[in-house]
Amino acid sequence: MKMLANAKCVARHARLDFLPMLFGDDFVLAEQHVFNYAQRFCCDYDGGFWQFYTLANGGGYMAPNAERVVFSSLNGFEAEISGDAAGMILTALVLNHRCWLHHEQGDDELAEHFILRAEQLRSAINDHPESHAIWLALD
Repeated sequence: MKMLANAKCVARHARLDFLPMLFGDDFVLAEQHVFNYAQRFCCDYDGGFWQFYTLANGGGYMAPNAERVVFSSLNGFEAEISGDAAGMILTALVLNHRCWLHHEQGDDELAEHFILRAEQLRSAINDHPESHAIWLALD
């Protein structure tokens, strides 16, 4: 599977701390949002185990444990990509959506948390072997 070279898979014993690190106090709903987006944009997605990855810059993302995924987004992008690339796209979409949601609700602290995590993930995308496809899906 194509992966981001500087991403580190979260060890089993550290998985409980990952989602609060990535999504803050909104981790339960944000995680469910990632799964909902996967159902919507990943053809043939039917649940399963997800890997969690931390980035050297403090950010992270979650990715379905799949070799290849057919990803089809609302902007017309459709391609077969790695599960890792799909995870980066899905996490980026949720970080962006939750940022705007919390901003609109007046929760500036949580909105800032999501902005930081989105920036950290975006800065790592260019290092991914499938960066071109990831950016096309996010455009």
